[in-house]
Amino acid sequence: MKLDKDKKKRLEWIYQAKDAHDLEARYDLWAEDYEKDVASYGYKIPGVIAGFLGRYLKANDGYILDAGAGTGIMGEIMALLGYKEIIAMDISKGMLEIAEEKGVYRELHRMVMGERLDFSDNKFAITVAVGVISVGHAPPESFDELIRCTRRGGHVIFSVRADAYGFQERQDALENEGKWKLVEETSPFVSLPLGEPDIKHKVFVYEVP
Repeated sequence: MKLDKDKKKRLEWIYQAKDAHDLEARYDLWAEDYEKDVASYGYKIPGVIAGFLGRYLKANDGYILDAGAGTGIMGEIMALLGYKEIIAMDISKGMLEIAEEKGVYRELHRMVMGERLDFSDNKFAITVAVGVISVGHAPPESFDELIRCTRRGGHVIFSVRADAYGFQERQDALENEGKWKLVEETSPFVSLPLGEPDIKHKVFVYEVP
């Protein structure tokens, strides 16, 4: 398997991953080119989530989990905004190696979204998941672990494709069970206008009661 030379086709190539191991391998191959590629796509999600983060957490008011941190794009933004207690997790060792070079994370862990995360209950003041919760990436079952790891009164902020089947259903089920409460959500927006102009995402903020 090789990285597609045409960067416009790399998003499609990523979504063709057959399982978690295949997804990890593809992200490992993409790691060195990832940031310049997504920047060229006009990536909007990190900026939107950073705006919500500032509403719900003061700097140094608790640990932040950057779930699906990738190369640390979101971590670098949070660090510039004054947040220091940031912990990264991602499926790809190659992506995490680049994230570590930024020097913005307190810890970095290789874990898989959708599986049990090796973090204690109620550890994080806020959990953010930027561009990772999607079909073929982190499944709807990922929400359960993100909630478990987030403290009472804390928030889970994430993006999800507006047309993704099964995610809204799981979000609503968890709210009906009292596991979290919807606080805010955006309207659907084109998150990668120069890469996927026909695909829209939404950003959600939930509070853990």
